[in-house]
Amino acid sequence: MNFLAQCVISYLGLIPYFYLLIDLFFIEALSPEIIYDIMLYNTLIIITFIGAINWDFKNNYVIYTIYGFIPSLVAFFIMVLNVLGYEQDVLFLAVVSFLLFQLFIDYFSYLNNKISFSIIYYIRIPVTLVLSSLLIIPILFSHP
Repeated sequence: MNFLAQCVISYLGLIPYFYLLIDLFFIEALSPEIIYDIMLYNTLIIITFIGAINWDFKNNYVIYTIYGFIPSLVAFFIMVLNVLGYEQDVLFLAVVSFLLFQLFIDYFSYLNNKISFSIIYYIRIPVTLVLSSLLIIPILFSHP
C-alpha cells in the first residue's frame, strides 16, 4: 500500500475519538456510557488489527504469529470484562498500557528490520501516542 495512503488512513482513524471527546464534554448528544463503550470497542479493534499485521505465516516465524494472536485474545478478555461491568477507568488504563506495550514490541521489530523506519516513526509512534492520550482524557477529567 502507498505510504501516504497508510498515513492518511491512520490519522483519519483518530477523528472519531476527537468527536467523541467533544461530544462528551461539550455537545452531550450521546450518554457518557455509550461514548466510553464506543471508544473502548473501537480501540480494541485497532489493537487486534495491529496484532494481525504481525502475523507471519510464510516465513515460519512462530513468535510473530503468536505475538499477532495475543492482541485478539487480550481484546476479547477486555470486552468480556466490560460486559461484566468492570470499572471502565481500569479497562481504559489496561487498553492504553497494552497499546504502549505493542508499540514497544513493534519498535524492537523495527530494530530487527521487520518494520520500516517510515512506518514506525511517522505512523506507529505518533498515532499510538495520540490515541493513548485521547483515551486518558476521560479518565483524568471524569465526566459528571
